[in-house]
Amino acid sequence: MTALLLALLATSPAPERPRLVVLDLTGGPGVDVGMLQPLQTAIAAEVTARGFFEVVTAEDLRTLLGLERQRQLMGCTESSCTTELAGALGARFVLSGSLTKLGATWQLTLTTLDTQRGQPVGRSVRLDTSAEALRQRLAISVAEATGTPLPPPPSRVVPTTLLVAGGVATAFGLAWGGVHLAQEQQLIARLEAARMTPGVVGTLAEARVESQRLNVQKLVALGALVAGVGLGVAGVLTMPGDGASRVSLVPSHEGVLVMGSF
Repeated sequence: MTALLLALLATSPAPERPRLVVLDLTGGPGVDVGMLQPLQTAIAAEVTARGFFEVVTAEDLRTLLGLERQRQLMGCTESSCTTELAGALGARFVLSGSLTKLGATWQLTLTTLDTQRGQPVGRSVRLDTSAEALRQRLAISVAEATGTPLPPPPSRVVPTTLLVAGGVATAFGLAWGGVHLAQEQQLIARLEAARMTPGVVGTLAEARVESQRLNVQKLVALGALVAGVGLGVAGVLTMPGDGASRVSLVPSHEGVLVMGSF
Protein backbone atom coordinates (compact mmCIF):
# COMPACT_ATOMS: atom_id res chain seq x y z
CA MET A 1 0.00 0.00 0.00
CA THR A 2 2.79 2.42 0.92
CA ALA A 3 4.54 1.77 -2.40
CA LEU A 4 1.33 2.43 -4.29
CA LEU A 5 0.75 5.74 -2.50
CA LEU A 6 4.35 6.82 -3.10
CA ALA A 7 3.96 5.96 -6.78
CA LEU A 8 0.80 8.05 -7.02
CA LEU A 9 2.55 10.92 -5.29
CA ALA A 10 5.63 10.65 -7.49
CA THR A 11 3.58 10.84 -10.68
CA SER A 12 1.80 14.00 -9.49
CA PRO A 13 3.63 17.29 -10.11
CA ALA A 14 4.33 19.44 -7.08
CA PRO A 15 1.47 21.92 -6.83
CA GLU A 16 2.14 25.63 -6.70
CA ARG A 17 -0.78 25.98 -4.33
CA PRO A 18 -1.40 23.87 -1.24
CA ARG A 19 -3.62 20.86 -1.82
CA LEU A 20 -6.98 20.61 -0.14
CA VAL A 21 -9.19 17.54 -0.08
CA VAL A 22 -12.94 18.10 0.00
CA LEU A 23 -14.45 15.14 1.82
CA ASP A 24 -17.99 13.89 1.34
CA LEU A 25 -20.65 15.72 3.32
CA THR A 26 -22.37 13.83 6.08
CA GLY A 27 -26.13 14.17 6.48
CA GLY A 28 -28.05 14.42 9.70
CA PRO A 29 -31.52 13.03 10.47
CA GLY A 30 -34.14 14.13 7.97
CA VAL A 31 -31.60 14.93 5.25
CA ASP A 32 -32.04 13.08 1.97
CA VAL A 33 -28.76 11.49 0.91
CA GLY A 34 -29.47 12.58 -2.67
CA MET A 35 -29.13 16.21 -1.59
CA LEU A 36 -25.56 15.81 -0.39
CA GLN A 37 -23.82 15.05 -3.69
CA PRO A 38 -24.89 18.24 -5.54
CA LEU A 39 -24.02 20.36 -2.50
CA GLN A 40 -20.57 18.86 -1.98
CA THR A 41 -19.90 19.25 -5.72
CA ALA A 42 -20.83 22.93 -5.42
CA ILE A 43 -18.52 23.28 -2.41
CA ALA A 44 -15.59 21.78 -4.31
CA ALA A 45 -16.32 24.05 -7.27
CA GLU A 46 -16.40 27.11 -5.00
CA VAL A 47 -13.08 26.21 -3.36
CA THR A 48 -11.54 25.71 -6.80
CA ALA A 49 -12.94 28.99 -8.11
CA ARG A 50 -11.39 30.95 -5.23
CA GLY A 51 -7.96 29.85 -6.45
CA PHE A 52 -6.16 29.45 -3.12
CA PHE A 53 -5.92 25.65 -3.25
CA GLU A 54 -5.37 22.77 -5.61
CA VAL A 55 -8.57 20.86 -4.93
CA VAL A 56 -8.90 17.10 -4.73
CA THR A 57 -12.35 15.64 -4.05
CA ALA A 58 -13.17 12.45 -2.25
CA GLU A 59 -14.45 11.13 -5.57
CA ASP A 60 -11.02 11.79 -7.07
CA LEU A 61 -9.45 9.72 -4.32
CA ARG A 62 -11.89 6.87 -4.85
CA THR A 63 -11.05 6.95 -8.53
CA LEU A 64 -7.34 6.62 -7.76
CA LEU A 65 -7.90 3.79 -5.38
CA GLY A 66 -11.19 1.91 -4.88
CA LEU A 67 -12.76 2.43 -1.48
CA GLU A 68 -12.94 -1.25 -0.67
CA ARG A 69 -9.27 -1.55 -1.61
CA GLN A 70 -8.47 1.27 0.79
CA ARG A 71 -10.25 -0.50 3.64
CA GLN A 72 -8.58 -3.82 2.96
CA LEU A 73 -5.05 -2.48 2.68
CA MET A 74 -5.16 0.27 5.26
CA GLY A 75 -7.62 -1.18 7.75
CA CYS A 76 -9.54 2.07 8.35
CA THR A 77 -13.00 3.53 8.20
CA GLU A 78 -14.25 5.45 5.17
CA SER A 79 -13.58 8.95 6.55
CA SER A 80 -10.23 8.20 8.21
CA CYS A 81 -9.10 6.19 5.19
CA THR A 82 -9.78 9.10 2.87
CA THR A 83 -7.95 11.47 5.22
CA GLU A 84 -4.89 9.21 5.39
CA LEU A 85 -4.83 8.85 1.62
CA ALA A 86 -5.13 12.61 1.28
CA GLY A 87 -2.09 13.04 3.49
CA ALA A 88 -0.13 10.53 1.48
CA LEU A 89 -0.94 12.48 -1.68
CA GLY A 90 0.47 15.66 -0.22
CA ALA A 91 -2.82 17.32 0.67
CA ARG A 92 -2.11 19.39 3.73
CA PHE A 93 -5.65 20.66 4.19
CA VAL A 94 -8.86 18.64 4.51
CA LEU A 95 -12.31 20.20 4.28
CA SER A 96 -15.14 18.26 5.88
CA GLY A 97 -18.72 19.20 6.52
CA SER A 98 -22.23 18.20 7.46
CA LEU A 99 -25.76 19.15 6.49
CA THR A 100 -28.44 18.85 9.15
CA LYS A 101 -32.07 19.86 9.48
CA LEU A 102 -33.29 21.35 12.73
CA GLY A 103 -37.06 21.62 12.43
CA ALA A 104 -37.66 24.07 9.59
CA THR A 105 -34.06 25.30 9.68
CA TRP A 106 -31.15 23.89 7.69
CA GLN A 107 -27.60 24.02 9.01
CA LEU A 108 -24.41 23.67 6.97
CA THR A 109 -21.19 23.20 8.91
CA LEU A 110 -17.80 23.27 7.18
CA THR A 111 -14.39 22.83 8.80
CA THR A 112 -10.89 22.84 7.32
CA LEU A 113 -8.15 20.92 9.12
CA ASP A 114 -4.42 21.56 8.75
CA THR A 115 -3.07 18.00 8.90
CA GLN A 116 0.51 19.13 9.47
CA ARG A 117 -0.32 21.26 12.49
CA GLY A 118 -3.20 19.08 13.63
CA GLN A 119 -5.49 22.05 14.15
CA PRO A 120 -8.44 23.63 12.36
CA VAL A 121 -7.83 26.50 9.95
CA GLY A 122 -11.38 27.77 9.91
CA ARG A 123 -14.96 26.83 10.63
CA SER A 124 -18.28 27.99 9.21
CA VAL A 125 -21.75 27.36 10.60
CA ARG A 126 -24.61 28.73 8.49
CA LEU A 127 -28.35 28.52 9.13
CA ASP A 128 -31.07 29.16 6.56
CA THR A 129 -34.58 28.20 5.59
CA SER A 130 -33.55 25.74 2.86
CA ALA A 131 -30.58 23.83 1.50
CA GLU A 132 -30.80 25.87 -1.70
CA ALA A 133 -30.45 29.10 0.27
CA LEU A 134 -27.34 27.67 1.93
CA ARG A 135 -25.95 26.73 -1.49
CA GLN A 136 -26.39 30.28 -2.72
CA ARG A 137 -24.25 31.52 0.18
CA LEU A 138 -21.44 29.00 -0.31
CA ALA A 139 -18.92 31.70 -1.23
CA ILE A 140 -19.06 33.10 2.30
CA SER A 141 -19.21 29.68 3.95
CA VAL A 142 -16.16 28.42 2.06
CA ALA A 143 -14.22 31.61 2.81
CA GLU A 144 -14.93 31.26 6.53
CA ALA A 145 -14.16 27.53 6.58
CA THR A 146 -10.86 27.83 4.68
CA GLY A 147 -9.66 30.98 6.45
CA THR A 148 -9.45 32.88 3.17
CA PRO A 149 -10.67 36.44 2.46
CA LEU A 150 -14.38 36.94 2.10
CA PRO A 151 -15.61 37.44 -1.46
CA PRO A 152 -16.18 41.03 -2.54
CA PRO A 153 -19.68 42.31 -1.78
CA PRO A 154 -22.19 42.08 -4.62
CA SER A 155 -22.45 45.10 -6.88
CA ARG A 156 -25.02 47.71 -5.86
CA VAL A 157 -25.19 49.29 -9.31
CA VAL A 158 -28.37 47.53 -10.44
CA PRO A 159 -30.40 47.96 -7.21
CA THR A 160 -29.24 51.57 -6.83
CA THR A 161 -30.24 52.28 -10.43
CA LEU A 162 -33.64 50.72 -9.79
CA LEU A 163 -34.13 52.83 -6.66
CA VAL A 164 -33.14 56.04 -8.43
CA ALA A 165 -35.33 55.28 -11.44
CA GLY A 166 -38.19 54.38 -9.13
CA GLY A 167 -37.79 57.63 -7.22
CA VAL A 168 -37.74 59.70 -10.42
CA ALA A 169 -40.78 57.89 -11.83
CA THR A 170 -42.69 58.30 -8.56
CA ALA A 171 -41.82 61.99 -8.33
CA PHE A 172 -42.88 62.51 -11.94
CA GLY A 173 -46.15 60.65 -11.35
CA LEU A 174 -46.96 62.72 -8.27
CA ALA A 175 -46.11 66.00 -10.01
CA TRP A 176 -48.00 65.09 -13.18
CA GLY A 177 -50.92 63.91 -11.10
CA GLY A 178 -50.96 67.22 -9.23
CA VAL A 179 -51.07 69.12 -12.52
CA HIS A 180 -53.86 66.82 -13.69
CA LEU A 181 -55.95 67.45 -10.58
CA ALA A 182 -55.54 71.24 -10.90
CA GLN A 183 -56.50 71.24 -14.56
CA GLU A 184 -59.41 68.90 -13.89
CA GLN A 185 -60.74 71.27 -11.25
CA GLN A 186 -60.46 74.14 -13.71
CA LEU A 187 -62.31 72.14 -16.36
CA ILE A 188 -65.10 71.27 -13.94
CA ALA A 189 -65.46 74.94 -13.06
CA ARG A 190 -65.67 75.94 -16.72
CA LEU A 191 -68.23 73.24 -17.47
CA GLU A 192 -70.33 74.38 -14.54
CA ALA A 193 -70.15 77.97 -15.84
CA ALA A 194 -71.05 76.77 -19.35
CA ARG A 195 -74.15 75.01 -18.09
CA MET A 196 -75.24 78.20 -16.41
CA THR A 197 -74.78 80.22 -19.63
CA PRO A 198 -77.15 79.32 -22.52
CA GLY A 199 -75.73 79.03 -26.02
CA VAL A 200 -72.07 78.41 -25.06
CA VAL A 201 -71.56 75.58 -27.58
CA GLY A 202 -67.91 76.33 -28.36
CA THR A 203 -66.94 76.13 -24.71
CA LEU A 204 -68.58 72.69 -24.34
CA ALA A 205 -66.80 71.33 -27.44
CA GLU A 206 -63.45 72.54 -26.19
CA ALA A 207 -64.23 71.02 -22.80
CA ARG A 208 -64.78 67.60 -24.32
CA VAL A 209 -61.38 67.72 -26.08
CA GLU A 210 -59.67 68.86 -22.89
CA SER A 211 -61.42 66.13 -20.92
CA GLN A 212 -59.96 63.51 -23.24
CA ARG A 213 -56.53 65.07 -22.87
CA LEU A 214 -56.86 65.03 -19.09
CA ASN A 215 -57.82 61.34 -19.16
CA VAL A 216 -54.60 60.56 -21.03
CA GLN A 217 -52.67 62.71 -18.55
CA LYS A 218 -54.27 60.81 -15.69
CA LEU A 219 -53.24 57.46 -17.16
CA VAL A 220 -49.67 58.70 -17.61
CA ALA A 221 -49.51 59.88 -13.99
CA LEU A 222 -50.91 56.59 -12.66
CA GLY A 223 -48.55 54.57 -14.87
CA ALA A 224 -45.56 56.56 -13.63
CA LEU A 225 -46.60 56.02 -10.02
CA VAL A 226 -47.05 52.27 -10.48
CA ALA A 227 -43.75 51.96 -12.33
CA GLY A 228 -41.98 54.05 -9.69
CA VAL A 229 -43.27 51.92 -6.83
CA GLY A 230 -42.40 48.72 -8.72
CA LEU A 231 -38.87 49.86 -9.48
CA GLY A 232 -38.37 50.96 -5.89
CA VAL A 233 -39.54 47.61 -4.50
CA ALA A 234 -37.29 45.77 -6.97
CA GLY A 235 -34.35 47.93 -5.88
CA VAL A 236 -34.96 47.16 -2.21
CA LEU A 237 -35.36 43.41 -2.84
CA THR A 238 -32.16 43.19 -4.90
CA MET A 239 -30.07 45.36 -2.60
CA PRO A 240 -27.27 43.14 -1.17
CA GLY A 241 -26.33 43.15 2.48
CA ASP A 242 -23.43 45.20 3.69
CA GLY A 243 -20.06 43.47 3.42
CA ALA A 244 -17.77 43.62 6.40
CA SER A 245 -14.07 44.31 6.21
CA ARG A 246 -12.03 41.41 7.50
CA VAL A 247 -8.43 40.28 7.80
CA SER A 248 -7.94 36.59 7.06
CA LEU A 249 -5.22 33.97 7.37
CA VAL A 250 -4.54 32.30 4.03
CA PRO A 251 -2.89 28.83 4.16
CA SER A 252 0.34 28.38 2.19
CA HIS A 253 3.15 25.85 2.01
CA GLU A 254 5.20 27.95 4.42
CA GLY A 255 2.35 28.30 6.90
CA VAL A 256 -0.16 31.13 6.65
CA LEU A 257 -0.31 34.57 5.09
CA VAL A 258 -2.28 37.56 6.33
CA MET A 259 -4.62 39.02 3.71
CA GLY A 260 -7.36 41.62 3.90
CA SER A 261 -10.80 41.73 2.34
CA PHE A 262 -12.34 45.21 2.28
